[in-house]
Amino acid sequence: TNQRWNMAEEHISKFTFELFPDHNISMCLFEDVENCADLRKEVLAQKFDAAFLDASMITDTFQLLAAANKAVYALTKDSLTTHGLHTELIFCLSGNRSISAALNTFGIKDNSQSIVVAVIDADPEKLQASLAAVQGRRSDIARLEHICNVDKFKKTYKITDAELSHVGASLSESAVCRIAIRDSV
Repeated sequence: TNQRWNMAEEHISKFTFELFPDHNISMCLFEDVENCADLRKEVLAQKFDAAFLDASMITDTFQLLAAANKAVYALTKDSLTTHGLHTELIFCLSGNRSISAALNTFGIKDNSQSIVVAVIDADPEKLQASLAAVQGRRSDIARLEHICNVDKFKKTYKITDAELSHVGASLSESAVCRIAIRDSV
């Protein structure tokens, strides 16, 4: 279920998980971010209860929701691979089993220009504190497809042009297939 908060200028999207109706994720896209190096330091110091993601590696909300769904599933089974739910979200975005590679690929970087702040089961005050720390312009989450670095995305997920040539194939669906099967192979 998708819900946009009434304050359109805030550009916060909230989704409830169908399989886990007691859990939800809130996400906000920021562009032209000026303080990523400082934010990254604060993230590493665990100041926020949120995932700070490099938006150039996210193609749409479907990709984020697939990873978040896996993270919430791990939480409900008490089987997190990482030390926290939001780190698990970043880890679940990856098509491989390396936590450090996932954090380096999908997490915020000192030079990130656009970021997504994602919070699972957001406490409103903690969510606002995380969002307020970002010095950037809030944008509609649908802009992700325009921000995504397609070449880097395809290389990271090993998506070929032949794969995308199939009718109905998309970057997002290809990435989500890799997210879904990572633990099976």
